[in-house]
Amino acid sequence: MGEKSFISVVDQYFKRFQTKKIQIDLLPSNDLKIIIVIPVYNEENISATLDSLFINQDDLSFSVEVITLVNNSEDAKLEIKEQNLATFKELKKLSQTYQIINITLIPVYINNLDQKHAGVGWARKLGMDLALQRFKKINYDGVIVGLDADTTVESNYLNSIYHFFKKTNFNSASIHFEHPTQGNEFDDFHYQQIINYELHLRYYKNSLKFANLPYSYHTIGSAFAVSASSYAKQGGMNRRKAGEDFYFITKLIKGEKFGEITKTKVIPSPRISDRVPFGTGRSIYEGINNQKNLLLTYDFKSFEAIKNWIELIENKLFNYENFPVLIKTFMSKDKWTKNHLMILNNTNSDIKYMKLFFSVYDSFWILKLIHFLRDNHHSNSSLFLNTNALLLKLGYPPIKSTIEQLIFFRNLDKKRGLSPLKYS
Repeated sequence: MGEKSFISVVDQYFKRFQTKKIQIDLLPSNDLKIIIVIPVYNEENISATLDSLFINQDDLSFSVEVITLVNNSEDAKLEIKEQNLATFKELKKLSQTYQIINITLIPVYINNLDQKHAGVGWARKLGMDLALQRFKKINYDGVIVGLDADTTVESNYLNSIYHFFKKTNFNSASIHFEHPTQGNEFDDFHYQQIINYELHLRYYKNSLKFANLPYSYHTIGSAFAVSASSYAKQGGMNRRKAGEDFYFITKLIKGEKFGEITKTKVIPSPRISDRVPFGTGRSIYEGINNQKNLLLTYDFKSFEAIKNWIELIENKLFNYENFPVLIKTFMSKDKWTKNHLMILNNTNSDIKYMKLFFSVYDSFWILKLIHFLRDNHHSNSSLFLNTNALLLKLGYPPIKSTIEQLIFFRNLDKKRGLSPLKYS
């Protein structure tokens, strides 16, 4: 049987997963290639984000739509509903002034979400489902991009995304990001918190890479893109109130050809937020209010143990007794034997064994392992010292400050952008 058509893939998605019907009178352009989806909740000002998309972009040879999904639950506080309504009215006005030849702003307001599920995950899903429907109208497998209302982008953002998907065989990707680390908007302590937080993200990603894990990618909702067909094939965005980006992007990494767009940059805001239980805004909020020490991170010894274990598996040394002690404290012999036999019985080559192995022992499993080791063996320790320990293992000299460490890993991540996914 041949590969399913784009239309059939989309139809199958909407048969499997319910979505709200959102009526848009404006028909999509025939040369529509990218749709950007921005969830908007209780935002006083998103002009910086929109300006970076509509005013500051390089010239385009294709059409783009920007869907702003203003949303709140049916029982949201009155002041939030009022703010959302004011934002939506402003967006409606901007959709006229911002209407230029290649980029169209499409404001949507949904004010009756069920309180049980209302949140950024559902808002992102509604917007991305709408994008999928619009690509279906023109029968084109375009690109759906995740962005946030407090995030700006570089002038080559849209062209970089377009050329990445056009010139490579990747169908999903993370996009390089850099938080502001200085300026007049926040005080020095605030900027130091965001330096620590972003360095932690890059330390974690590169420690996964050091351990030879094939899913060493960033999973940030404001910095990813996916083809419409891949979005549908992977079951679309979830409705999680937080962490929706991690769960969805992890599915893309496992099930699609996932890469990194590094020739442009997303600039997320370092502002504080207590809307969700984790993420950038929450971490900065907790760091500033002494609820969390952002100078600490996962101990590098945990990643060394994982690397030792992975090397055994890659060399077909499957004897549980030889596994690192730290791994055996988390995974029983019976559980390993069961999974190992299942993988063996469903694969016929070393490459296929490793691919299925990493599907079982995926990024969710590794994160649970890391948290277990943190809670039971190696407590969180110095971000600065652990980052230097990683640098030494990678063959680089230690670096004398966290900001210099961050700059180094930003550059390293950009260089590694097009490296192929292992065991794909």
